[in-house]
Amino acid sequence: MKTRNLIVPALCFAIAACSQDAADRATTEKVTTRNVQESQVELVAADAAGEPASAPAIRASVAPGVAFDYRYSFGLPEDRIGAAQEEHAALCERLGLAHCRVTGMQYNKSSDGDVAASLAFKLDPAMAHSFARDATAIVEKAEGSLTDSAITGEDSGGRIVEGDKQTVSLTAELAKVDAQLRIPNLSKDVRGRLVEQGNALRAQLREVQAKRGADVESLATTPVQFEYHSNEAIFGFDNRSPIQQALRTSGSSFTAMLSFLVLLVGALAPWALLGGAVYWGVRRWRGKRSVVVDAAS
Repeated sequence: MKTRNLIVPALCFAIAACSQDAADRATTEKVTTRNVQESQVELVAADAAGEPASAPAIRASVAPGVAFDYRYSFGLPEDRIGAAQEEHAALCERLGLAHCRVTGMQYNKSSDGDVAASLAFKLDPAMAHSFARDATAIVEKAEGSLTDSAITGEDSGGRIVEGDKQTVSLTAELAKVDAQLRIPNLSKDVRGRLVEQGNALRAQLREVQAKRGADVESLATTPVQFEYHSNEAIFGFDNRSPIQQALRTSGSSFTAMLSFLVLLVGALAPWALLGGAVYWGVRRWRGKRSVVVDAAS
């Protein structure tokens, strides 16, 4: 009897402890899940000077099912844009194909030295914010800066819910049509109309399912677009330097002036020669006339 009195309280204490551990684990899992959800919808902000500021956290409760699209524009010295692209691609590679993929790249340098480049990624939504932050840090180390950023979102989750409702409705209508087609002794016209109606419903179902697949994909991956452009150098004699641009402008002005003078000479030279010939002829004729008059007198 004494042994039972000791065992029963011990069992009760153990059960209570287990229940408390389970509750603690559930609370921890809820907090972790909430933190992960919040991190998936963080946005990047930039201050008026173009420098990256602290990113505001947008809670998942105000943006459920929103698919974000990140776009950033960086200004760098022209000779460092290619290296920045390579470092950004390497940053994506370190995350692994499961979290980041390069989907496009472009690099173009014009004859006057201007560089326009871009790099496109598909990222794990939970890593898009930190990836953009690290990419901006790489640009700043290369003496560049974030010049513009835009983050847009689409309510893909809402479209998925609406698409599921349409799927249920279309499936029910298609089931009714199929049931009517199983009725024996249908006329040819009635059966033809039912077959046509069923084909139209199946086509609508395929379209709804295709859109749903695209919306699910947009929530699974976040597109990130980086655009690069040349910053004008303040000093120096590179192609983007104001000094170099001033020299090019002066050279262009001098060439234009010289071309105008050559054109003017070419246009007036024949008339000047003609006028000189007439003047010479008139003076010679007057000289001969004066000699004849003097001889006569």
